[in-house]
Formats: sequence, structure tokens, C-alpha cells
Amino acid sequence: MTDHDLLIIGAGISGLSMAHYAVGAGLNVLVLERERQPGGCLCSHRFGGALDGFWLELGAHSCFNSYGNLLAILERVGVLNRLQRRAKVGFRLFADGAVRSIPSQLCFPELLLAPFRLVGLKKAGRDVAEYYGRLVGPRNYAAVFEPAFDAVICQPATEFPAENLFRSRPRRKDVPRGFTLAGGLQTIADILAGQPDIPIEFGRTAREIGRAGEDFVVRTDRGEYAARALCLATPVAVAATLLRAEFPELAAALAQIQTATVESVGVALPADRLSLPPVAGLIGRNETFYSVVSRDTAPDPAHRGFTFHFRPGALGEEGKLNRIAQVLNVPRGAFGAGNVATRINRLPALRVGHGDWTDTVDRALAGSRLALTGNYFTGVAIEDCVTRSRQEFERLRREGW
Repeated sequence: MTDHDLLIIGAGISGLSMAHYAVGAGLNVLVLERERQPGGCLCSHRFGGALDGFWLELGAHSCFNSYGNLLAILERVGVLNRLQRRAKVGFRLFADGAVRSIPSQLCFPELLLAPFRLVGLKKAGRDVAEYYGRLVGPRNYAAVFEPAFDAVICQPATEFPAENLFRSRPRRKDVPRGFTLAGGLQTIADILAGQPDIPIEFGRTAREIGRAGEDFVVRTDRGEYAARALCLATPVAVAATLLRAEFPELAAALAQIQTATVESVGVALPADRLSLPPVAGLIGRNETFYSVVSRDTAPDPAHRGFTFHFRPGALGEEGKLNRIAQVLNVPRGAFGAGNVATRINRLPALRVGHGDWTDTVDRALAGSRLALTGNYFTGVAIEDCVTRSRQEFERLRREGW
């Protein structure tokens, strides 16, 4: 049993940012991660063989100059100069079996009334369908905005809280508006996990949380760890399970958050085999996939890549590859073990009233020396995760830990 100031379960961006803040304050920190690499939802698949050096995002794929807390961390670790500007290519719709421009699907007379509908229209207490459907009009919402919002959060967005979908944040003018890094966004996790003052033990699955006096004890499949404070930076369902014995009411609150499953398939092909013009991605309307995210935002001279985020259970493995071939207009035989990657992503499905839920959870955490961070508080963006970690770290410090 090893003693620490803070034990963090999970080495995704939430756990790594919490670790960054804690070690910056001189605390003795240990991170436990069940996988063999850091990143969590930052998952950049790096191909080998003939595709060596080419990568695809299988999870989160966007970072912007409005991500102030993330950028501050990258600046402190001295890698702000490694940010790479995303190429300016746009999104298109894939509808009725064809790639279509977004303007071609809009009803502009209906859209012109949006400024007038905005008067007195509040996001608070409304879901995405109620707020944006009223704002842009029913035809535009069904034809463009509903599938676009589904694509943004990789789940049906209709019941998602409107106030949690997009957040206005100040932008840094010294940073590209949209950026990535060499090797993809998982490079951020690699950089933070590689800091010498952030020790991480990989392949450690937390099984149970207990108490020894005022300290926390975490039992894993490879031993026990003790700490004066504990942070769970795991998916919400994992946090609920781990807290059930010691914090039953908190665990019950966490269990209220539903989870959306996304079946992601990434493919890489020689650039000269594709007729599709460069795109940031495709938005699926009435499709088996929510979206297709393209590597064209970080162009490669020889290859192009696309990650299809499929609706759960819509297609089997072979059906997915057939649909990908149809959308990209390439033979099914173009895909083999060397140029296909798969991943199952699970995201929180927030609902109206989530702000009240968050307040309830925060009241339960007060004074407990237990912190919760992740993508199920204010939103699913990377910056939402980092911001939550900073808030939780500052709360622990205010409470005298």
C-alpha cells in the first residue's frame, strides 16, 4: 500500500489535467489507468506497415483557440509551438445517397425569420429540438440542423439540453482557430502523461473504493493504494459502480446519467483512389452513421482517412464496411486488416435539468476530499473536461485538503 496526497483513477484528458494542476501545487500524485496507454476519448489510431506515420481520430477530433484552460496547460508544459493549424475545408451532408452542400438543403425564407424568433427565446430549460427547432424553423431543423447536432455529439441530440450543446468562450488570437498536433490529439495525452512529475501505472483496473480512517483506499486487480484525496476521472457508469459502497447516494445520482454508444470505424486509403473532394467531414441524414470525420483537416500527401461514427446496432461489421465503400465510392475490397481500425465510444446522454443534477452532485461532494471530473458535467468537449478538472482541483484546495 502506497501513500499519496491525491490518487486519480483514469488517464484521459480529465485525469491528466487534474494531475497537472495537482503536481503544479507540489502534491504527491499517482494516476491509475486500466488501459495500456493514456488518452481515453483522445484516441488517435496510428497505422503501421505501408501506412506507417498516418493517423486517424477515432474519438475526439476538434480543438479550438477558445479552449483556454487546455491551452494554458499546453503553454505551461512548453508545447504551444507544436500546434498545427487545421486546413480550411468544410462539412457536407450525406443525404439520399449523395454528398450535398449544406446551403442546398436549407430553406432560406424560413431561416430569415430566425432573428425575430430569437427575441425572448431562452436556452435554459429547453432541449435542442425545442430551442433550435423554433429558432431555425421545422424544415431547416429536420433537413440540416438535427442531423448536424447529432453529428456534433454522436448521439440523438433532440433531448440534449440546449445550453450544454455549445458554449461561448474567449478566443486566443495567438493560436490557430482550429488545431491539432503531429500524431493527432492523443499527442496531448502522450505529452501530459510523459511529464516526469506525473507518475502513471497502466494496466490497473480499480475494483473497489474503501476508507481507512480519513484516507481513501483503492483496491485494484494488482494491489491496494491509499491517498488523502481521491479523484474519479472515469466514465460516469464506472464512477457510479465504484462509489456504490462508500457513497451510495452519490452513486445513485451518477446512475441517472444515460450513456450513448457509438461504433466507430476508421479507414485509410491512397489519396488517388478517392473522388470525394477534401472535406472536414460528412453529416449523415437518415443514415446508419451520425458523421464521417475526415483527416483532410490535417492533409497527408499520399493518403486520406475517414472515421465513420455509426449508430449502435445499425449494421454488423461487414455491413459497416460495405456502407463505407458505398459512401466513399470505392470497392469493398479496398479495406483490409491493415487499413481499418475500430473503437467503441460511450458518451453521456445529458437531459434537460442537468444543471440541477450537477448542483446536487456538487453539494454531495463538498467537504468529502472526493473529486469527480469528466465529460458528463457541462458538456462533452475537451475543454469542458479540463475546465471541470480545474474547478474540482480548486474546490479541494479551498476546502483545506
